[in-house]
Amino acid sequence: MAIIRALARSLFALTLIACGAGPRPVAAPVAMEETRIVGHRTAGGEFEVDSYDASQLFSRAYEVVQRGDCTGAVILYDQLVREFPTSRFVSPSLYNAGLCLQRQGSHAEAVERFAALLTSVPGSTDANAARFQMLESLVELERWDAMLGTSAELLTQETLRTDERLEAMSRRAQALLGLRRFDDAERAAREATAYFRTRQGDDEIADESFAAAAQFVIAEALRGRSEQLELPDADVVTQRTLLDRRSALLLEAQRAYFDTIRFTHPRWSAAAGYRIGAMYQSLYDAVTHAPVPPPTRELGADALEIYRASYREQLADRVRPLVRAAIRYWELTLLMVERTDVARTEPRWVERTRSDLERSRTLLLGSHAPAATPPPPAVAPSETAPPISEPGPSGSPATPQGGPQAPDTAPAAPHETLR
Repeated sequence: MAIIRALARSLFALTLIACGAGPRPVAAPVAMEETRIVGHRTAGGEFEVDSYDASQLFSRAYEVVQRGDCTGAVILYDQLVREFPTSRFVSPSLYNAGLCLQRQGSHAEAVERFAALLTSVPGSTDANAARFQMLESLVELERWDAMLGTSAELLTQETLRTDERLEAMSRRAQALLGLRRFDDAERAAREATAYFRTRQGDDEIADESFAAAAQFVIAEALRGRSEQLELPDADVVTQRTLLDRRSALLLEAQRAYFDTIRFTHPRWSAAAGYRIGAMYQSLYDAVTHAPVPPPTRELGADALEIYRASYREQLADRVRPLVRAAIRYWELTLLMVERTDVARTEPRWVERTRSDLERSRTLLLGSHAPAATPPPPAVAPSETAPPISEPGPSGSPATPQGGPQAPDTAPAAPHETLR
């Protein structure tokens, strides 16, 4: 036994020498993806087992997106978030799901996914991209207060690129416009255009789309202030004084729309051209439907009615050039959009221009059309401020680089350029 024990001690000593005469280091734990095993019966009654982890589920969703099935992809992205809440794929899943829903026009659901990303993974590299995409959907939903808060949050970040800061500034201006805070909107938009013009060298902003959008907001704010001035039920002098103020704002707005067109951005040029025509039409409607000033002397009931009819008829003849101006600008707008891709990407502007152009042509040909035609309804806030964003290419949802985050690049930040 003594010989055996001695031999064992010798072998142990040799083992220590071979291993460096020290304890072996403990290997670092390796984080493994959680795996789900789910059993179910097929239509034929057979029992099947399916196993998957977050990575595999994300890959499946990506493949579904590539086939153009956004609805199916959102189901898989939501399943991943629900079943693997701590996975590194949660952030890109919520982001891609938001993009899918956004492309389908489901903006409320898109905002929910982007907001969930910011809440559940606040430190994600996708966070700012989610904020910018959320702003796009908030415009469509006319949630101006939420939009104002989100843009303000972005503008507090000193690490924004110059193009990102310009976008956030333009978004803030549009939110203020949607809230009908015209003075604040104009001020914020002018700050954005000044920021754009003063970027030089490496900070120069090549894409002018958000500068054009901010310039459009300036024009819209001036137009909004102009159209707030309604002709009162008062004498001619009082009405003329207010009409002069409204006309001055109209001309200032027109210059701002021309400045928008000078950016030569198809979308904003078309919108500006339409708005110039709409301003003239709106002024025509306001003047021809304003209260008739009282006569300078007492008139009987029949004479008063003749006076009012004669006044409106003469007034319509005098302001008829406003309709001709509207027709001219709308015709030029249609000519412009027919030469660009705007007719496909922004059909609402084209349809509205054609509709209003036809109405104005009918009005110009009718002898007593103004008295019979009621004023057009007020423009909704969302139409007053169309979304400040660049439409993405048609097809499956995409990051700015052209596609949803693929499985092998899932944790990468998707926000690289304008959305």
